[in-house]
Amino acid sequence: MRFLAGLSMVGSFGAGLLYGFITSLEAHHIPFQLVEAAGSLYVGVGQPVLCASDPGISQPGPCFLSSGFLVSESFQVRSYPVVLVAGRDRLEVDVYEAHPRAASELGIFGLASDVRIVAGGALLQGDRVHDLEATSRRIQLAKLAIDQGQLTKLVVAGHATQEVTERFSIGGALSRLKKAHPASHLYCVDGFFGASPELVAAKSGNLLSLRPLAGTALRGGQVALLNSSKDLFEHRLMVEQLCDDLGGFVKELDRPARPVLFDAGRLIHLATPMRGRLLPGVTLADVVLAIAPTAAVSGVPRISAVEMLRELEIFRGKYAGIVGLTDPFGDGEVYLSIRGASVVDGRLDLVAGAGIVADSQVDSEVAEIEAKIDVVTRALSAR
Repeated sequence: MRFLAGLSMVGSFGAGLLYGFITSLEAHHIPFQLVEAAGSLYVGVGQPVLCASDPGISQPGPCFLSSGFLVSESFQVRSYPVVLVAGRDRLEVDVYEAHPRAASELGIFGLASDVRIVAGGALLQGDRVHDLEATSRRIQLAKLAIDQGQLTKLVVAGHATQEVTERFSIGGALSRLKKAHPASHLYCVDGFFGASPELVAAKSGNLLSLRPLAGTALRGGQVALLNSSKDLFEHRLMVEQLCDDLGGFVKELDRPARPVLFDAGRLIHLATPMRGRLLPGVTLADVVLAIAPTAAVSGVPRISAVEMLRELEIFRGKYAGIVGLTDPFGDGEVYLSIRGASVVDGRLDLVAGAGIVADSQVDSEVAEIEAKIDVVTRALSAR
């Protein structure tokens, strides 16, 4: 992938300053968007420009993709005048600009020279506040709709908040999330940040790759997860929906006969890696808009699931949307915006979901939602 095509490198600074630099961007109210893709961290800085979903070679540098849960209604593609890149070795951050003096106009190197390495200490305090009763009611309503034949699966989300400390910053939060979950992909867009384990789609030439996840267990429960009829059924529904959605976009779609385990740290998921060859002219945006929101975060059938979630869950926002990056040639990667949070009025606002099918038990699904929220709060509460 050639994310930096058309940009000019104008300098670098130590990678140890990256998260502190992000904190400085926050403090100075400088717009930025961050995506981890292809093994590197990319940070777009400055006033973004909205661009076409398929930018083409005339658009220099990467385009940052994002959406909320309702992807077709909120899908955006942005380019930035300055792009920071922390490569695989994480030794330094390289600074690129889309036009001359863009970095100096934003004072990039001045900010970098004043940055301090993000200090330790807990970023959260007090107790987490949950909507456990409301979540249980939504799960019960989902099961009722399934029993009545309106749905086969619905992904119900739960909501929690916790007070942040004075030292909280998104830069510091991202640093802790990456340390706790090195295999996940960091993201931050419009104040919503997190570390996603789930690849929605990646395009390289005409090759399409996906790694959808559905079915969850705490570490240690791998054998039970692989043999759970409920989780295997939930996962199969998601895979079948994806295959149907992609039918008009790919020549072939290879996948294993059974799901495999994906290690997401404290949590283990069922995954089905998929690879296909795209038909001529199909873009990454075409694929994303065709498959999202997937059954990993919505339900089956999708239209009925989304309609029900519109009524039940007004708090989703950017949770379960997409975040990603494309290069000027149309290749790129897109991830699911899960395991994330935002700060509202001094409190961290968190959302996580669980897939409900006919065999779901309310208490077990609430516990799964709590475990997913705990992945984020545990990392940010560490001292």
